[in-house]
Amino acid sequence: MAHAQVTTADLVGTIKDGSGAVLRAAKVVIINQATGVSRAATTGDDGNYIFTSLQPGSYSLTAEAPGFRKVQRTGVQLQVNQRAQIDLNLEVGLGETVLIEGTAPLLENQSSVLGSVIQEKQVQDLPLNGRNFVQLATLSPGVSGAGSGMRGTIMSGTRPDDLRPGTELFVNGNRENSNNYLYDGIDNNTRLTLVIVMRPNVEAIKEFKVQTNLFSAEQGRNPGGQVNVVTKSGGNAVHGAGYGFLRNDRFDANNFFANRAGQKKPPFKQRQFGGAIGGPIVKNRTFFFADYDGFRQEQGRVFVNTVPTLKMRQGDFSELSVPIYDPLTTVAGPGGTFTRQPFPGNIIPRDRWDPVTAKLMNAYPMPTSAALSNNLVTSPTRTQDWNQFDVRIDHTQSERDNLLARYSWSKTATTNPFTFPAVELPGLSKAVGLGNEDTFAGTSALVAQHAVVGWVHVFSPRLVLDSRAGYNRFHLDFAQADVAPGDQLGEKLGVPNANQQDEQNGLPIFSPAGYTGIGHSRSLPILRNESTFQYVANLTYVGDKHTIKAGFDVRRRHMGEFQTNRGNGRFNFSPNITNNPAGNTGGHVMASFLLGAPSLIEQDYLLADVAIRGTEYSAYVADDWRATPKLTLNIGLRYELDTPFREKSNQWASFDPQTATVLVAGRNGVSETAGVKTFTKAFAPRLGFAYKLGPYTVVRGGAGIFWNTPGNGGNVLRLHRHVPFGPIYSFNPGNQFVTRRVSDGFPTIPALNLAFADNPSGSVIGVDPDYQPGYAQQFNLTVEQELFSSLLLKASYVGNRGRHLDTAYNLNQAVPGSGAVNNRRPFFAVRPALADVTWAVSDGTADYHALQFSAEKRLTHGLSGLLAYTWSHSIDTVGQSFGGGADGPLPQDPRNRLADRGNSPFDIRHRLTIAWNYLLPFGKGRRWLSGDGLAEYLLGGWQINGINTFQTGLPFTPTLNAATVNTGTGSRPNRIGDGGALANPTVDRWFDTSAFATPAAFTYGNAGRNILYGPGRVNFDFSLFKEFTIREGLKVQFRAECFNVFNHPQFDLPNAAIGAGNAGTITSIVGTPRQIQFGAKIVF
Repeated sequence: MAHAQVTTADLVGTIKDGSGAVLRAAKVVIINQATGVSRAATTGDDGNYIFTSLQPGSYSLTAEAPGFRKVQRTGVQLQVNQRAQIDLNLEVGLGETVLIEGTAPLLENQSSVLGSVIQEKQVQDLPLNGRNFVQLATLSPGVSGAGSGMRGTIMSGTRPDDLRPGTELFVNGNRENSNNYLYDGIDNNTRLTLVIVMRPNVEAIKEFKVQTNLFSAEQGRNPGGQVNVVTKSGGNAVHGAGYGFLRNDRFDANNFFANRAGQKKPPFKQRQFGGAIGGPIVKNRTFFFADYDGFRQEQGRVFVNTVPTLKMRQGDFSELSVPIYDPLTTVAGPGGTFTRQPFPGNIIPRDRWDPVTAKLMNAYPMPTSAALSNNLVTSPTRTQDWNQFDVRIDHTQSERDNLLARYSWSKTATTNPFTFPAVELPGLSKAVGLGNEDTFAGTSALVAQHAVVGWVHVFSPRLVLDSRAGYNRFHLDFAQADVAPGDQLGEKLGVPNANQQDEQNGLPIFSPAGYTGIGHSRSLPILRNESTFQYVANLTYVGDKHTIKAGFDVRRRHMGEFQTNRGNGRFNFSPNITNNPAGNTGGHVMASFLLGAPSLIEQDYLLADVAIRGTEYSAYVADDWRATPKLTLNIGLRYELDTPFREKSNQWASFDPQTATVLVAGRNGVSETAGVKTFTKAFAPRLGFAYKLGPYTVVRGGAGIFWNTPGNGGNVLRLHRHVPFGPIYSFNPGNQFVTRRVSDGFPTIPALNLAFADNPSGSVIGVDPDYQPGYAQQFNLTVEQELFSSLLLKASYVGNRGRHLDTAYNLNQAVPGSGAVNNRRPFFAVRPALADVTWAVSDGTADYHALQFSAEKRLTHGLSGLLAYTWSHSIDTVGQSFGGGADGPLPQDPRNRLADRGNSPFDIRHRLTIAWNYLLPFGKGRRWLSGDGLAEYLLGGWQINGINTFQTGLPFTPTLNAATVNTGTGSRPNRIGDGGALANPTVDRWFDTSAFATPAAFTYGNAGRNILYGPGRVNFDFSLFKEFTIREGLKVQFRAECFNVFNHPQFDLPNAAIGAGNAGTITSIVGTPRQIQFGAKIVF
């Protein structure tokens, strides 16, 4: 929720005389030193004053009373979402004003909230790969960018529609979908994909605050991190900057595993450029600020492929050591056995080739080695461009009214390359690129918008209204490359019914096991849009001892999505149809491929063009009570009400386990939410305290309840992607006889028929009618100690208990056993064609406990810095509700889900970050070489900066390469003793695979979830600046930035599939090898 304090600050204090007695009716004036805007207040009977809803920045504070000398304190720095305290003492007498040079208070003695403020200079100077400000959030205790790691750009390597790798945060044991991003106080979150809508330009950020625990009742919407970004405003002087940064592969290190394999660095070029300017429109009244950021990147991607040999393309498999069997010779024997005869000479006659797969067999590029596997390396280029701008206007109508308006826009265009270069195929009128199904080869355009209008009205010094309205919009158009509307490439290739929907015009995907797939990405196109409209109003009343705040927040969500997983169709291939079924010997997957005999045929459709709607309401009341001069209590109550999602035209359906049917919204009396009820009990009390033990020591703490926004990114938002609006065709031809070939194609797409919901088939989704949002019980106890007026030490115990968290399991998962899987599904007797039933519920749990230590060094003698250390443990029953994370979103055994309680996939036991800035003591205004001359010119104006990260590894779960439960799902092995971990692990043997065994047939293994840990992370990012002063008010800065300066490999998790040939080995890295970036910046 965006209260005034989310983007602004409060200042409180007491005015006293020389004896320590409080002064009543003293006049206090505060002036923004950049804009000249002033506010006045009068102290009450207790000598206290308060200013609310102040923009972050530098202020001067003046106090005066009859018979006393006026006191003015300058350099008062107020930070976003801060409640600072500054007391002033007035001396008896008349005459000149007493001047005091001040700084921002270090101690937090007004609030129990935990968090960190990242100030403008740190945002500007610390080394940020891709200038992604979200990386700085991980400098707070309890915050990590786990999973994919904090990569440099906001995009992932393969999914332009998935922005999580550049923005995901895990905060104090909460999931990545539990954070709340605010941009000038307005919602900056998507609901479908759990990402930030608009990533602010670094040059536009005044500062931002990451709140991690026990934030007040003014804020909510999620219990994780509250990331509040405040943009710059103009002032009475014109200020600005222009910048340019350059990177290329010449200065970068190679990937660890690429070096091992003797592969060269792929080509890489990156440019980032832009600028910002702000100033007055009308002095002391109206101000503007504008910025632009541009980004251009060309990145080579390396694919190590396995493609068919030259002989295989001619039907000749004689180079193999195993026979290839002819499926047309299959003969049934006694006891359900089958036998086959091999092809003479292991050669498949040309008249047996499938006409479609024969074309594709020769569409594969030629291998570059004689090896049967890993015999071709391709290095296509991925490009990404973005353009972004912000425009902000601030206007002071009077001492009582301040107005704000800002508009932001960005467009990101990405081209993901195919694995293989374009090739001409018989039947097609143009050459097309081909590749594996998960390369997401295509072109995407992602347009984001964000806007806010704000009004602060001061009724009196004791009563202030802060209201804001705004919206964010997100539109993605991600299409298959080389495909245009009406192309129908799949059908022209010879696959009947491959392109049955107007949006689906590409080739099917063909996936031979162990070989690089060929065709077009199965998940494209993706068409997604989302808009949030928000209105916030907050009223603050300042009493002598109480500051009472109340407000409400309304957010209206509009969402739409078109995405299928196999819209053009999918064919999987295995060796089974060409082996000897008597002993499962021989056979080869490419022989099955050439015959056009798939092991699995799938195609899905989306018959609904959905318009999803939902509304989120919240209201709060809070009281900051200065009970004594030393004790402040933070008391609050928040209430949240989220309506279940609905689809505007009732294209919304949920499985009902009671009747084994699908309930369609608006049909047969079903509600527009498909039976999901509104949860009305989301009350969130908060209680905190801050007690000042002495002038330099504060004890803070408290407890509260914090509700999650329901259904973030999960199945609750996708009740249109199954019967009857999104049916899936799935056919398993079996291993005995060829019952359907590729050239036979797919069945005709069924018309939309709501009656299909009465007898559902395929996979479906259901939401528990009593589904409720999850919540966290949070608590902390913190001690702060100020040292030397520039160093703040902080130690905290932090707890977080998550309850009713989003989770899901398969209601129709087969019972382990022999024979056909479907026959053992719970609903088989009444719905024999029903496959998986993904059942969304809210009964997940999580527990997090941590000791956290931080140190903040304010700038003195050229040195400033932040240190954060966390010792923690996080346990949950399921790590993610969307995407899967490190351990998958579904339990191994839905009938024993508590067996999945284990370490969270983002559990990092120890984490230390150090961020620092140091102005070298040479040059003007510094200790040495402060005069003019060549030495000062060459040696002065240097600055070094760094971010150092040390953390232990992430957990992972051992699985079975070949599951023994025969349920159609994976399972875990048995763990022998407490084995698995090695004293000295290496990338070639990270854990002891012999410590795990295959369970008896049709039983689940006893190995727990996330019981082993992967490699830790050690990373040093470093930057070096040299600044030249051209004239007063004009500086030029040259920068060199190095990320992972020591080129320490950040190894990924090992392959954990017990029984696989590479089990226990690590084959990839997260993060990046060493990268060097050069830049220049003009500041005026």
